[in-house]
Amino acid sequence: MAWSSTKRNPKSSNEHTDDLEWIKDINSNSFLAEERRLLSSERHSLQKPITNQVSQKRLNKFNILVNQMTPEQLDKELKKRQLSTSGEIEIQRFRLKHHYKLELIYGCENPLKMIEQHFEYLAVVDFEATCEDKQVNYQHEIIEFPIVLIDVQQQIIVDQFQSYCRPIIKPILSKFCTELTGIEQHQVDNAPSFVEVLHNVETWLNKRNLLSTTNQRKLAFATDGPWDFANFLRMQCHLSSITYPRWAKKWINIRKEFAKFYPVHRCGIEKMLKNLGLSFDGRPHSGIDDAINIARITLELLKDGCILSLNDEIRASDPKFAAITDKNTEFNEDTDGEDDQIVFED
Repeated sequence: MAWSSTKRNPKSSNEHTDDLEWIKDINSNSFLAEERRLLSSERHSLQKPITNQVSQKRLNKFNILVNQMTPEQLDKELKKRQLSTSGEIEIQRFRLKHHYKLELIYGCENPLKMIEQHFEYLAVVDFEATCEDKQVNYQHEIIEFPIVLIDVQQQIIVDQFQSYCRPIIKPILSKFCTELTGIEQHQVDNAPSFVEVLHNVETWLNKRNLLSTTNQRKLAFATDGPWDFANFLRMQCHLSSITYPRWAKKWINIRKEFAKFYPVHRCGIEKMLKNLGLSFDGRPHSGIDDAINIARITLELLKDGCILSLNDEIRASDPKFAAITDKNTEFNEDTDGEDDQIVFED
């Protein structure tokens, strides 16, 4: 959802100076003290916020003051709270406003430590597939399967998996595909089939106890948009005559979540990085490099207090999701045509 800043109200220079002094002493003045007094009457337990006590009027006043800050003043307030000073100015303003709102909700000066995320680990995936330039109804085969694993509590990348896959239907890569992905013919010629790679992926995940059937909060997958799972993986499972894996039924669409959390329009990897004051690390359209950069974006969301939830899924009537080792080979048809066009440019 797009966010719009509150319009600045014209003020005299004296009034503006008073406001900045108020901001400077925000942790000790009567404004915040009154909010915390209200919160203390119903002191919460760890990671359980009290939202009904937060005054929208007081938040609006703070938001107006943040909108009036110069970049230097904004930088100072962010540093005071040990928040990132990177990113475009509207991202920085949002970061400060959101943190202050959390201060009121949780009734403490370090509210980011109070947030309880839904998952312990996030597995960021970004497939690369065979492709031709501007060819309609092309049967894409996955040729690179990368995973970048994030420890949510530590907010760091802790592991990686990467494998090329040998295409079967069109084993010879097009010039367009090689130039786009950087994947060479010999790399796929010497690679295992997709079925073997998917088995290796599940083995890798199981060794880390990430595909737990008893702990649904253990792991969630994350992608840039809907295409990796809803298009590429779904098509590949159909072409390989195997069942679509149950662990890929729902996932976190980072592109969607980014635009919902920050005051920006939905955009691709490089633009999201730019919004955060970061540059792309590696080669665009390399699966592993794309996944690493999506993971970097995901980490910034976590650090800024975004609670990541499953927000995208395969839509089918009576779907049957299973591990690759299952015998059932039923293919799950997507019934939602939204966002079904595959694009290669960021």
